[in-house]
Amino acid sequence: MRYIFSTLILLSVSCCALAQDATLLAGTMNVDKTGDKSFAVNLSYTQRLAPYFAASLEYTNEGHPPLHHRDGLSPQLWLHTLAPAKDWSFALGAGPYYYFDTTTGNGSLADYRNEHGWGTMVNASAKYHLGDKRTYAEVRLSHINGRKEHDSTLVMVGLGYELRNLPTVIKEENADSGENMVMALAGRSIVNSFKSEKATGYGVEYRHTVNPNVEWSLTAMNEGRIGVAERKGVAGQLWLLRPFTEHTVLELGMGGYVMRDQIDRDNIREEPKTHFAPIASIGMRWRLTPMMRAQLSWSRVITDYHRDSDVFLLGVGWLY
Repeated sequence: MRYIFSTLILLSVSCCALAQDATLLAGTMNVDKTGDKSFAVNLSYTQRLAPYFAASLEYTNEGHPPLHHRDGLSPQLWLHTLAPAKDWSFALGAGPYYYFDTTTGNGSLADYRNEHGWGTMVNASAKYHLGDKRTYAEVRLSHINGRKEHDSTLVMVGLGYELRNLPTVIKEENADSGENMVMALAGRSIVNSFKSEKATGYGVEYRHTVNPNVEWSLTAMNEGRIGVAERKGVAGQLWLLRPFTEHTVLELGMGGYVMRDQIDRDNIREEPKTHFAPIASIGMRWRLTPMMRAQLSWSRVITDYHRDSDVFLLGVGWLY
């Protein structure tokens, strides 16, 4: 995960230099070996480093072909042509790919496994800039090499938008140095299995703003009950912030999660044990009033005992 964190730092320290883009793509995925097809979705944040070079952080969902639910994160370096006011531009990108693959241990859907590992991702992109100097349409061809039996090729289309550089006073209104916030959270947790078991989750979060681009948080979280198991614990994360509009902020967070959980969710006699897992999050926060914030976040809990989960939380917070 160090490659991903290094890319986050690079994007953060470069945020005042050249333009940044946010892109959403969707399309189809083909498993190279079997020919199985499914959907594909990509969400990316790109920082232009020089006229012909850029760096990005990519989230890609490779869909649900038989016996696999795979997605992943990839930091990418791009070589691209100049972006015109209105016309085509082209780019090639490559980088490591950290994947999360829900698959089977013995061929049975009940015996699922959460496999993690490193692969590579390469991209070829064509963008048509629409003339408003910010919006563009994109067509992208991607190839992911993760596990040899599940290498995939993706074709996606979508839209991108160049983010504005907002004045410092606006950034400080959204997140000013030294601010403290307490937030109440509630939402849904989903187990990364073939059944995708769901539960109601909730929590309380404390945030401290280091500067308009960096925060840290502590979150007491209960992911809800699946069977007889109820996972709960405390997560600490470092967040990188990017203003999206005058009232909204994009957030990327990474950290650790200490929780109590049990392996067999149907065994009432099993004692919960303490586990540590990395956690990665993406979110958006709204400034409702000078002292009140709303937040929507998605966190991936990355376990080493095949109990990964996605936690979606909506919260309201107050500064003090």
